[in-house]
Formats: sequence, structure tokens, C-alpha cells
Amino acid sequence: MLVVTVRDGRIARTLSLRFPAVLLAAVLLVVFGTATVSAAGWQTETVDASGRVGLFTSLALDDAGNPRISYFDDTNGALKYAWRDGSCWHTETADAAGTVGRWSSLALDSAGNPRISYFDETNDDLKFAWRDESGWQTETVAWDGWVGEFTSLALDTAGNPRVSYLDRTYNDLMYAWRNETGWHTERVDAYGILGWYTSLALDSDGNPRITYLVEWTDDLKYAWRNESGWHFEVVDTEGYVGKCSSLVLDAAGNPRVSYFDDTFENKDDLKYAWRDDAGWHNETVDTEGQVGWDTSLALDPAGDPRISYFDDTNNDLKYAWKDAAGWHLEVVDAAGVVGQWTSLALDGAGNPRISYFDTTNGDLKYAAYSPPPPVLETVPGGAAAPADLDGDGLSEDVNGNGRKDFADVTLFFVQMEWIAANMPLSAFDYNGNGRIDFADAARLFTTLGDPVATPIAAAFTANTTTGPAPLAVRFASTSTGPFDDLAWTVSSGREPVATMNGTAPEYTFEAAGAYTVALTARNTSTNRSDTATQSVTVTGPAGANLPYPAAHVLPGRVEAEDYDVSVGSPAYADTTAINEGGAYRFDAVDIEVISGNYDVGWIRSGESLNYSVDTIAPGDFALTLNVANAEAITKPVQVYLDGVPAGEVRVGPTGNWVVFREFAASAPLAIPEGRHVLTIAFEGVEKMNFDWLHLAAIVPTPTVTVVPEAPYPAAHILPATIEAEDFDLGGEGVA
Repeated sequence: MLVVTVRDGRIARTLSLRFPAVLLAAVLLVVFGTATVSAAGWQTETVDASGRVGLFTSLALDDAGNPRISYFDDTNGALKYAWRDGSCWHTETADAAGTVGRWSSLALDSAGNPRISYFDETNDDLKFAWRDESGWQTETVAWDGWVGEFTSLALDTAGNPRVSYLDRTYNDLMYAWRNETGWHTERVDAYGILGWYTSLALDSDGNPRITYLVEWTDDLKYAWRNESGWHFEVVDTEGYVGKCSSLVLDAAGNPRVSYFDDTFENKDDLKYAWRDDAGWHNETVDTEGQVGWDTSLALDPAGDPRISYFDDTNNDLKYAWKDAAGWHLEVVDAAGVVGQWTSLALDGAGNPRISYFDTTNGDLKYAAYSPPPPVLETVPGGAAAPADLDGDGLSEDVNGNGRKDFADVTLFFVQMEWIAANMPLSAFDYNGNGRIDFADAARLFTTLGDPVATPIAAAFTANTTTGPAPLAVRFASTSTGPFDDLAWTVSSGREPVATMNGTAPEYTFEAAGAYTVALTARNTSTNRSDTATQSVTVTGPAGANLPYPAAHVLPGRVEAEDYDVSVGSPAYADTTAINEGGAYRFDAVDIEVISGNYDVGWIRSGESLNYSVDTIAPGDFALTLNVANAEAITKPVQVYLDGVPAGEVRVGPTGNWVVFREFAASAPLAIPEGRHVLTIAFEGVEKMNFDWLHLAAIVPTPTVTVVPEAPYPAAHILPATIEAEDFDLGGEGVA
């Protein structure tokens, strides 16, 4: 793996005149502003930890480079919006009318106001939201059938919205636009099952260009419109390609696309395609495991591609960029399962910013890169290399003795010419005027130990503050000011039970009770500090998993996608962290929709699903699975009841991925009264689509005692004459 260390290696140097010492005293009391320099390398932070939030992120930067993010709040089923001013994040709900906000796509108008396209799951509609001086406004764009997933939004030069999206009813690619007469929609492509993972861009004339997946043929396709209508091209047909496409047009209007190659058990790679006068070209960017989910593409000022994406093998957020030497790769965040639903934007200097979902903690996160500071030399007369004591990017400890005092001012003044000639401007331009001069010496002096100018304010967030034991809580400091130490204390009543350090520690509360978590932010050189506290309530241990979306009472049918909700233990086992079908539920289980019907697909060996079922009375039940198996082999699916082997279902060929047949279990299941867990396990088998399971009560066959017929009025001993009216008495037969 190649990891970049410096994206801009140039060091600015400015010569300055030497000032006489007497002049220093005349201006030392003048106060100047302080310039802020970005921290080196990748910096990650939690934006929203108010529940399970941060799915379907979409990022844009305003003209000042401040991030704005739209995303889905899965806890409340709402569309949310976050923005940062300076170093402070703000969040608000844009729409909470039902379950809304999946597949959000954000764009900013010329005034920096947010516009968002998204899916209304409650009504199966495409919606559009915007904010103005009166607050958030929403409207329904399309409502004919099941429409609005996989949205992608762009604004034309007049600020009018254009949206590509999926019509799930017919599995068609759709396009919507608004002008002075209102919203208009049109069907772009309707040949086969297509329109998944759309990505929209507008050319210089405002004409739409769209990339999307053709699920029926597993191809990446490109559609574009001009005055003569829509035109179509196939970008890549090698394998199962086209998921998670992200489209950008270069300065000449040529399309560039990042996407995921999901060829089963073969590739699972990040790919990149571009078109020029010779046609379409593509190349593989990353092959290290299953990589390339949720790609987001941007072009730097030189037109070179930059891509953020999810590494499903290592559960990391990754970043790739290309220059004259080729492709380079690096891990951005590896703290847990992180990096789903990435969205990438570049600031004015070409530095990447990424929004993404932290699956482990259920949080919205943000990563930003700034070039690392250059290595500093020891200033002549100093003890060691200059140091930045408060993390603001400025080296106020000029003599390197570990503190900021008047000796630093003296050394800076004496060696100002040497510093200007040999040191980076960014580390010593204390007043931010673009040069190293006497004004910087004055600024350095006036900020020595000034607690009023830079107070410390301790603050932190927690991804949850209530729940059953064991309760793992992730904390994140949002403290501000010149602190250099963060000390955490967990207390039960007045008794401390744990201490922690760092900006984002995690603590697991093993026992029920009421706890207080305190964070103290301290500057060790000035001994000034501030403390913030929060309460955490821990209840008794969690019970068994819960049926989804409601109890499954037998006899009856349970849809494959309605596996349990994880509470006490995992409700499923899946070999990938991504929902590869992108539908219905947004954990790791792969759910797709074909012709309006959900099924669990992309099944791999080692995966399983748990279903909690309820019986009113004990009995024997016949199990049937409705499964599609496109391969010409029979596949045994294992069945467990409450963790104990209970038989298998042999799934034969069905001829197609969308042709389902019912297959019966090898033996009935004896299920006692009450709630029990049925596990469908794919052990050593794969490549099936699982639609539903059915448990039918087996009614016992009644025992019949056969009573023979009797002669009337007595036995007839042959030879003899029998009167016609002396027919037999009836038994079980008909006399």
C-alpha cells in the first residue's frame, strides 16, 4: 500500500528586516489576531451521536470550505442536516413526516442554501427539501408507484434542481426536473431491471448525464441527453459491475466514474472508468480484499481523480488518488466498522473531506486532510526544535523548552531573520499577515499566558446514555481552547470506578446503575482547566432477540427479510458489512427488491438468519423454504431450533435467480409452546435468493378401529338358504 505523506511539499520562506531592540518595547502591548492552521494529516471527528444516525450521507462544501452534510436518522426515521461554522457543528431535522431521508443527495445553491433529494419510505415517494430564511420546506416530486430510491441531485446554473432516481415499481431509470411551471418527470431507460445506484451530473449546457447499474445484465451504463433525446452507452460489462457508481465531468465535459466490481467470489474491487475520443476505458484501483463499496468521486484542480470508499474486508474507510506515478491508497479511519455511505468533496486547495457512517457506534463522522507540518530545526540559541503547545498550528515554544514564556519572545526577535530564511511561514506567522516580521514578535508576547483571550471550555458527546448492561458507550470530546490534556472519570455515586484519557475513549458499563462521566480539559503549562459532566443510566442485562417487525405466530409464513432484531446476541451472520441489495433494512444482511418483492440474496457460505417464532400450543410443523437457485446443483440448507440441529432443506435447481420454488425440510419440527428461535444456516452452500419460510401445523391422523359386519339374525352355516331380509348388521363397512 502506498500512503501519501505530503500533498503540498512547498515551504514558504520570507526574509524580514532586523528590528532594533528598543523598538520592541514600544509595541509589545499591541494585540493582534491569531491565524489558525489546520492540523496535519487526517483528522476524524464525530458529527452526530444522537442515536443511529449518519446513513446515506451526502457532503458539500460552501464557498468558505465549511462542510454541510445531509443524512438519515435511522433512530427517528428522519432526514437530518449538519453544518459546521468554524470549529462547531450544528445539526437539525429537515423532514420528519413519516420515515424519510434514505438515499439523500445534497447540493448547495449559489447563496450556500441546502437543497436535498431523498426517499419517502412511508409513502414510497421521491421528495425534495430546501431551506430558506423561514426554515425548511419540503415537497413531493414523484408519487406514481414506488419511486425515489437511489436519488442523485444536481442544480443547474439558475439553481433549478434535477434528480435521477429509481422507479422500483417497473425497475426503470427516471429523471425529474423543476422549472417555473413545477416538477416534471420522464422515463429515461426501461429495458430490463435497471436504475440502481444512479449518479447525476450536468454538463456546461445543463444537459443531464447519468451512470447506473443494469441489474438484469450486471453492467454499468451511461445515459446522456441532448436536443435530439436520450442516448445510451455501456461503460463496463466485465463481471457484476456498476454498483455504487459516482459520476463527475471533467473540465472538457468528459465523464469519469468510480464504481464497485461485485463479481461474486472473484473480484470485489474498486474500479474507475473514463471516456475520451477513443471511447470508454477502465482500470482496477484497489484489489486488497472486498473493497469499493459506497464510492464517491471528485477531481482535483489538475483533473486527477480522488475516491473515498469502504473496505468491507477490514471494515475501514479508505481513500485513493491518482497522479503521474499511478494510484495511491490509504486508510483514513479504522476505529471499528467505519466508512459506509461515504461522500467526498475537495476544498479549494484540493484537500479531501469525507462524511461517512460509523457502524460500530451508530454515528455520523467526518474526516478532513491537511498537509502535515514540515519538520522544524532547532533555532540557534534554543534547547530543541520549536513546538506547538496548544494545537493551533503555530510554534509558540520557539526555544523548545516545553513551555511558552518571555524567553521565546526574545529568541524569536533575535533570530527573526534566520527563522524567516529557514523555517516555514505557517509555523511562525503569529498574526497571520503572510510574513514573518516584528508584528509577530509583538503578537507572541501579548498572548503569553492570556487566559481571557483563549479560555478552555470542556464539552463532550456520548453515542448513548441509556441502555441495558453490558452497555458500551463511545465518548467524543468537543472541548475548545488551549488545553493539552483530557482526563475522564467514571463514577458511581461518589466513588470513581474508572479513569480514561484521550479524545474519544470507549467504556463498557458492566453493571446496572446510575453513573456520572466527567471530562476535565486542562492546560498543564498554565494549570487552567474546565470540567463537563453527563449522566449514564444502565438497566439490567438485555434479553433474547426480538422478532421483526412484529411477532411471528405459527402456523404461518415469515418473510426472509424479517429476521430478528439483535438484542441479546447477533440475529444473523453475514460475511460482508454492507447490505449489498441496498433495500428494506440497513445492517449487513443483503436484501434486494425484484419486481416489488424483497428477498435475501448474495448468500455466502457461513451466513445464517435467526427467526423468533411463537406457538400457542406444542406441535409438529412442516418447514418449507421458497428459494431461487440458478445453479444446476442441489444445495443442503441447515435448520436449527433453539441452537440444536433440526434437519435440512435440500434446495434443487430452479433455473434462474428470479424463479422461486418451494422446498420441504427433511423432517418435521417439534416446537414446544412459547417463543423459540429458528435458524436457517447456509453451511458450505451459497449463491441462492431466499424469499420466505413457511411453518405448517401437522394434524395427526385419527386412529380408526375397524368393526367387522355381523350376520343377522344369527350365523348362516353353509350350505343353507338365507332369506333376503336377513342382510348383515353394519360395522365400519356398508351392510
